Formats: sequence, C-alpha cells, structure tokens
Amino acid sequence: MRTWQADEWASVRARGKTNFLVRYGVLQRGLPFGVLIAVVIELALGSTFPEALRSPVFLFRLVALVALFSLSGCMRANVTWNAYERRFGQRA
Repeated sequence: MRTWQADEWASVRARGKTNFLVRYGVLQRGLPFGVLIAVVIELALGSTFPEALRSPVFLFRLVALVALFSLSGCMRANVTWNAYERRFGQRA
C-alpha cells in the first residue's frame, strides 16, 4: 500500500472509506492473491491444466481464497484509513 501526503489524503478521503476499502482491500489484495494462491495450489496438487480451472473444487477454493484475502485486505485497509485519519483528518 502506498503512502500519502496531507494534500493527497484529502482527495483520497473525499472519495470515501468504502471506495478505499474496495480499492485497496478487495481489488489490490483480495482478487490478485486469491487467484494466485488458488492456481499455485492446483499446480502443487499436480492437476492438469486448463481442465482443473473449470472443476467445482477449484472454483470453491478460488471463491474461498478471494473471500479470505479480501477480508484480510479490508482489515488492513481499515487500519491504514484510521491511521491516516488520525494523522491528517483534522486538517482536511
């Protein structure tokens, strides 16, 4: 996750907390890591590609991993949001 200066934080803050959580929690962490780890697990299991990517087991694993990493990403983004609010919130 990147860092912001006071003037940059004002524009990030103006877009709202929900936008911040979706952007940095789900789109930058949940989706990429979920997909990557699901594919790595399939490779480690020795599955045949691309057939394995259409199996119900893979799809369940993919959804579960994306949800897990999205949740952890949103938690991290929430901590980051709160830290920047304490740092710059009163000046904005």
